[in-house]
Amino acid sequence: MTENATAISTSLRARLLRWLLLPGLMLAFGLLAKNYLTVSEMANRIQDRLLVALAVTISEHAINSRGDLLSRDIELLLEQFTRENTYYRVQGPDGAFVTGDSGLPRLPAGITLEPGVPHFYNAHYRNEDVRAVTMKYLVSNPSSNIYGWVTIDVSQTRRERDNLIYDELLGSTTDFLVLMFLGGVFAWVGVSRGLAPLRRLQQAIRRRSTDDLRPIRHAMPKEVTEVVRSLNALLARLESSITANQRFIADASHQLRTPLATVQAEAEWALRNASDQQDRQALERIVSQTRQTARLANQLLNLARVSPEGRKAVRYEKTDLLALAASVTSGMVRYAIRHDIDLGFDDQSEGMNCEIETGNEVLLQEMLGNLIENAILYGTPGTIVTVRVIGRGVAVGPVLEVEDNGPGIPEKDRDTVLERFVRLDEQNGQGCGLGLAIVKEVANAHQAVMSLEDGKDGVGLKVRIAFPR
Repeated sequence: MTENATAISTSLRARLLRWLLLPGLMLAFGLLAKNYLTVSEMANRIQDRLLVALAVTISEHAINSRGDLLSRDIELLLEQFTRENTYYRVQGPDGAFVTGDSGLPRLPAGITLEPGVPHFYNAHYRNEDVRAVTMKYLVSNPSSNIYGWVTIDVSQTRRERDNLIYDELLGSTTDFLVLMFLGGVFAWVGVSRGLAPLRRLQQAIRRRSTDDLRPIRHAMPKEVTEVVRSLNALLARLESSITANQRFIADASHQLRTPLATVQAEAEWALRNASDQQDRQALERIVSQTRQTARLANQLLNLARVSPEGRKAVRYEKTDLLALAASVTSGMVRYAIRHDIDLGFDDQSEGMNCEIETGNEVLLQEMLGNLIENAILYGTPGTIVTVRVIGRGVAVGPVLEVEDNGPGIPEKDRDTVLERFVRLDEQNGQGCGLGLAIVKEVANAHQAVMSLEDGKDGVGLKVRIAFPR
């Protein structure tokens, strides 16, 4: 499949939703990342300030207590207040250890510590990540045993800080997911409402057929107006082309009928008066081909009349199918006898109504005549042809059937024979390949359902036409 075909086959709804939601998702992830960085920075700032305060407090305690450790009560209070483990180390001006944890991580190498300026860094102590501060604190009390710039290191675990960041990030993520879900719902509803005119256009196009090429009059958004205008222009050109084609076929068929009738009459007269055997054989072929051509012209004229364009001037009214079928069958009995065909009529109405609410008598006569003629022409001597009318039921209208025990039509070919100029028996020169096509057009004009089935006991063919209720 080419790239253009792939692009066209993609759902328009999916493409719109993708373009609406993907930027929103990217923006959401960007905002989450920014929120994470902001919360992390804020948590670090709060913890750093606390570390500085702890460093100053611990330094003063160590100096005032002459190097004693913090009491256990103070450590528990501090741990309860910060919910973290706190470690410290105090060194004198000469770098000598004064009190605290001597194994605390030291200031990273290469950093010069300025007096009174805290330096913050991350470290690892006792299998935990810690946040640490190192600063110099001036002791100016001459009575103290420590005098000058002392170095204080304070480290604190990051569990509470990390939990704070996690809770904030989880809350933000939940909010963003809810917003994205609501945004997706609103986007879906908006896109669906926006595509509603296209669905109406699709339904209008589906209703169009060779029977209905009316322009589409639905109000459409201005983005689709040009498409509808172009489509209406195409429908108009198509209707014009079909009309011209049907008119040409009808005119040509009509113009051919008179000269063909003249040629046939002259050939039949010459055949009656010819004595030479070769002349008679030639004239018989001329008469046969002339009759076939005349039949083709009549069929083309009938096809033009039952086509959608030809049916525009046709009036539909209530028609008694039973009486019509009986009349047409009776009128073709002599034709059947000449071909040694047993033609009969089977009334299975059982007193039920057999009227078609919107029927055209001329078209229905043409349809039934073609079915009977086809059964006669393609049947062998002795073939039984039965015309049957079944009365209107509760769920369906009247049904017309024409059944024979002739050669039938293979099931694989039953759709093909409904097309124009299709003949399965090319050796039989009597058919034109238009009879069943005419029947199909008339059935469509009456919204009837036409089907080709096997005859009785699987022999022959049964054409069944069920009319609407």
